[in-house]
Amino acid sequence: MDSVVVELGPLTLRAYNAWLLGGTLAGLGIIGWRARQADPGRAARWLDVALIALVAGVIGARGLHVALDWDHFAAFPNQIARLSLGGVAWHGALLAGLPAALIAARLRGVPFRTWTDAAALAWPLGMVAAWGGCRSAGCGAGYEVATLAGWPGWLVAELPDAYGFVAPRLDVQSAGMAFGAALWALAVLLTWRGWLPRVRLWLILGLSGLGSALLGFLRADYAPALLDRRADQVFDLALLLISTVIGGVLWLRDRRESQV
Repeated sequence: MDSVVVELGPLTLRAYNAWLLGGTLAGLGIIGWRARQADPGRAARWLDVALIALVAGVIGARGLHVALDWDHFAAFPNQIARLSLGGVAWHGALLAGLPAALIAARLRGVPFRTWTDAAALAWPLGMVAAWGGCRSAGCGAGYEVATLAGWPGWLVAELPDAYGFVAPRLDVQSAGMAFGAALWALAVLLTWRGWLPRVRLWLILGLSGLGSALLGFLRADYAPALLDRRADQVFDLALLLISTVIGGVLWLRDRRESQV
């Protein structure tokens, strides 16, 4: 089960939420730092956009989770808004968060496509945090193996599932954390070299979808089915496709404009 990290009276902070809080603060810090470099006069506005996207993202992530498991929530509607019970779908965070960020950027006078380059640095940190939290809480657990012997140490570990049952499993969560760290390194490289400006987020999101879809084949946790597959894998591949199309269109448009 998810361990308690901090307990102060009625306030209880568990490991999963601690990971998410750390990832959120790190992401906001990076966006603020990039804002000071790219648009110092309006750095606070960049953070406004990020906070609005964050709130919308939380609502979208919970909303998609509820929609995918509607039979349960229709029977227990009082649980729909209880985030403390867990249950979010990160694809819903993008579905709601990106349009909210676009609207907020226009209202606050922030160049949205430049803002997305900062978001490209923040997003992988959220992935690392989410997988790190899942490793302690048991979400996203991998398939059980008979024994740890005969497997590379980096591939398996004694880990809990969402019900707290500890068994030797494929260490999917650590693989997810490593993948998120690799995406962050790529985003840092693109930023440092100045490559693919205003397109970076779509590349990072597309790769996020691809990597998550592949990791889904190693997961043993319950997921609703869609098109005879895990619903999250279907959404992963949809994210890969949509991000590739959007990123490709924006890149081609930028190239044409630069040649005029």
